[in-house]
Amino acid sequence: MLRKTLALAVLGLAIPTVALAAKPTTHTSQSKAAPKVMYILKGTLSNYTAASSTTTGSITIDVKHSNYHARALVGQQFTFAVSTNTTTTLNGAATISNGARGLVKFREFKQMTSGGLQAALAPSSMTAFQIIAR
Repeated sequence: MLRKTLALAVLGLAIPTVALAAKPTTHTSQSKAAPKVMYILKGTLSNYTAASSTTTGSITIDVKHSNYHARALVGQQFTFAVSTNTTTTLNGAATISNGARGLVKFREFKQMTSGGLQAALAPSSMTAFQIIAR
């Protein structure tokens, strides 16, 4: 009887020790996807066509200034697709006229090379996130 008690006591002490010795699994909530940032282009807007429920619109911007991420795009002209989800602020105007000053925002991967960014901005392949006309 003493041997059974001693064996149960040793077994009782061994089980928690084994449970504590196991490595805990670590789960991180960070995504493995490449982070995206907001690119902001400021300049002269032209050729604005509003999006409808059946067709996408477009807008062209001649870039004069930009934020840090889009600095390689200054001095170039780009055409963006405009969807019904694109936020458009006209500041009291009925539409965006050619030659109006404004800005176009879009989201793309962080730290893209200038060549990769220009390839992503091929005509009407990038959809504008927000358009603001002044």
